Amino acid sequence: MRGVLTFVAAMTVTATAIGAGPATAAQTAQATGPGAGQASATAPARLPKGFLLDEAKVDGPRRPWEHLKLTDSLNKPLEVNPCGRRTARDGRSASRTFTYVAETVYRSEQVVLYPSERAAKAAMESVRADLAECGTGGRGPNRYSYRWKSTAIGDEALRIGGFFFENRSRTVVVRKGSALAVYVRTGLVTKSLPASQFRPLIKDARTMAAKLCDLPGVCRR
Repeated sequence: MRGVLTFVAAMTVTATAIGAGPATAAQTAQATGPGAGQASATAPARLPKGFLLDEAKVDGPRRPWEHLKLTDSLNKPLEVNPCGRRTARDGRSASRTFTYVAETVYRSEQVVLYPSERAAKAAMESVRADLAECGTGGRGPNRYSYRWKSTAIGDEALRIGGFFFENRSRTVVVRKGSALAVYVRTGLVTKSLPASQFRPLIKDARTMAAKLCDLPGVCRR
């Protein structure tokens, strides 16, 4: 998940952002997977205003040290990004990302729609490939590692622990039909990745997996 804590690291003078992995050829060549550009038979779904679970917080009250942002950029990489890709090139048709930063705290919610289930499966496979390729690295204060396990949510899902010099992260990524949803929080996680440590993220991922099927064309009927 390279880049997830870049802003947090700058604020707290920590040594590295989440997933500050080694530079690899994968950083400049985003895998699209077979069929990533193929459209489904129905018109691509859109993300209506207010669709994210945390979206309303952007317009709510905040303290001076809290930074909230909402973006629909199609180029923003997935929030689970161990190889530190700078831009997304996975053929997505819609994307929305909510981020919250406050001192050492980072939270995010991201939903990405793809033109077909095959393209979404390819994107999920790219997450697994990136974890395998960039799952460990660095030295001293720059060292990092990731661990991950399959999780019973949606059509397929992973829970991921990120371990860094001065911080840790918990991530759940779920695919439902032709869409992916990603939930990230800093906080305690141990290497065995017990589900209890991911409970709030798993709850949100389950809620979103069900909600995604309300969008036309995302889930097969």
